[in-house]
Amino acid sequence: MIYSETEKLAPDITNTITTPATNTILVICPLPYPPTNGTRVHIWGLILFFKQTGWRVVVAAYNWPGQRIFKADGEPGIDLPIDIEFHLFERSFRYSVAKDPHTAQNLHKLQTLIEDCKPQVVWCNYSDLVPLVSQLDLKGAHLWFRPHDFELAHNIETAIASRPWKTGWNQNTFKQTVKWSKKLLQQTTQSFASERQMHRISDRIFFNAYSDMQFMSRLYGGTVRKDWVVPFLERERIPVKDNKSPLDVVYISSNYVSPTHLSGVRQLLQRVIPAVEQAMPGQFRFHFVGKGCAEHLSQYASNAIVIHDFVDDLSAFMRDNIDIACLPVEIGWGCKIKVLEAMASGLPVIGLPQTFRGVPPTPGAYYACHSTQEFVSAFRALQDTNTRRQAASAGLTTYTAWRNEGRQILSEALNQLTGSRE
Repeated sequence: MIYSETEKLAPDITNTITTPATNTILVICPLPYPPTNGTRVHIWGLILFFKQTGWRVVVAAYNWPGQRIFKADGEPGIDLPIDIEFHLFERSFRYSVAKDPHTAQNLHKLQTLIEDCKPQVVWCNYSDLVPLVSQLDLKGAHLWFRPHDFELAHNIETAIASRPWKTGWNQNTFKQTVKWSKKLLQQTTQSFASERQMHRISDRIFFNAYSDMQFMSRLYGGTVRKDWVVPFLERERIPVKDNKSPLDVVYISSNYVSPTHLSGVRQLLQRVIPAVEQAMPGQFRFHFVGKGCAEHLSQYASNAIVIHDFVDDLSAFMRDNIDIACLPVEIGWGCKIKVLEAMASGLPVIGLPQTFRGVPPTPGAYYACHSTQEFVSAFRALQDTNTRRQAASAGLTTYTAWRNEGRQILSEALNQLTGSRE
């Protein structure tokens, strides 16, 4: 999403409020704006939704050491396109409040906000907020969590992908492996403890990824009500281009260094593109988009592979050029925002089964390919304009239904609280 798209949404949301907001939700989260990565996109979409429902939204956003956050006038903070109360605090450590030198100050800030704002709901993004939030007196507010992903499984999976002995053993591998093992043990211990406690102190949990809800519910149990609420997106419809050749395929990433994002790059460069080119030479052109792309992938540029790096007007680029999204990410949990953005835009989406962990199995809504041959078959089928149109429509219809269902779940949860207070 680019800034102009967010600005278009903001006036519509502001105008839906015809009476003063009497109910307050305190959102504790990472920086939600500008929505330049998956985390911010999904948090900002929720903030817009809460605003649209008529609730007073108070945001307590945290930044990390070294992040310099300033408004256009030079004051600390961020410029927002909607009118909400916004507060900043700083964190130095995830999970651990004992190690973080800002803990006492942060507890004081958050407690003061709770006492001043008197929220009905304290909404927390990320389970690593559990050690901090569990020390607050919520003054009767309901505690709702929105875990970004199944962090225990995510940490294990990404650690295995970056294991030191992956490319062989040398004189430094043993030391690196010891360091790697200690880090993995610390991460898994911390994430397990926080996610387990989240299932015990929360009044509601709203997962953004379908598989996360299934697996975490089995592992951690608890009696708290759990719901899947897909991230809320609004995207411009990308038209299906008739009888076009070659077809343009996009892979978009917010970075090209993390194991999760690199897994999709490797799949495309080493597996998918060679097979598709061999089967259908010159029929597809693959575009890699995102900051850092040119630095890391420029050597792969060819007639079939175009390296763009950061694109200023991504909406226009996608609308005018792209026919298919191929996102074969094989590592990482949570909901892949780029998958949802493609579906919400009306683009056919091709990926691995792991790519679609965040959403329910839905035949016809996307192509989940288990083998190289299935990738080739998917691309071959999408050469037909009518097939692309049907796939685009199915994906958009499916995402719209998920989004409407999620909005209904959250609306009912909020309405239950207002009814209990009246």
